[in-house]
Amino acid sequence: MSRPVIGIDLGTTNSVVATVDDDGKVVILRNAGLSQIPPGAHLGALQGRFGGTVMLCIDVTGSMDGDPILQAVRGAVEFVSEAVAAHYKVGVMLWNTSVVALAEPTTDGGAAMGILAPVNHAAGGNDLIGPLERCHQVLGQFTGDRVVALFGDGDLTPRHRVLVKVAQMKSENIRFVTRGLGAMAAREFGEISSEEASTATVNGVEDLAAGIAGMAASLKPAAGSGSGE
Repeated sequence: MSRPVIGIDLGTTNSVVATVDDDGKVVILRNAGLSQIPPGAHLGALQGRFGGTVMLCIDVTGSMDGDPILQAVRGAVEFVSEAVAAHYKVGVMLWNTSVVALAEPTTDGGAAMGILAPVNHAAGGNDLIGPLERCHQVLGQFTGDRVVALFGDGDLTPRHRVLVKVAQMKSENIRFVTRGLGAMAAREFGEISSEEASTATVNGVEDLAAGIAGMAASLKPAAGSGSGE
């Protein structure tokens, strides 16, 4: 099957020639001449349209202590690996009433893995607004597909402020992929998801690692899909 060839003008003397492979991925066509062309002024904007950036936000409140936090970390480690493989910059935030620890997004996921490695305990209450505001600040530095992958086992306290913040972030084309442990948390976090609310459900601790890791499947949005609601 023939593939379309795309010519992209990056300035008066610079251009990129690309095609699309069988999986729908953009492939830059390089030869001796093209590889010697210096990058144009708009190369950064072009690169920002492919791949993306994701912040994985993990609930470390007191109710997560014990096996739940260990399973959450297992799932988070797998999520980071899959995000890197999908060519996303990935960061991690641990949250309770505030930001407990933060690794800003990197292409290799190294900082995120470093945050997760020592985690074996959870403590504190639940207040999502401060962590969401910080997440917004982080993702505001990036272009392309921007995603909040958010896990919690409680509610959206303080509810009104959280809903307003989520709506603001969605209006800026930041997507939300969520998971909630148990029926109540699944309803709460499903409400703010950019996907079907039912996808937020994690029934029990035994499903937690797979549930968190499974959010990585949402990192490549369907063609033509929107980020907000």
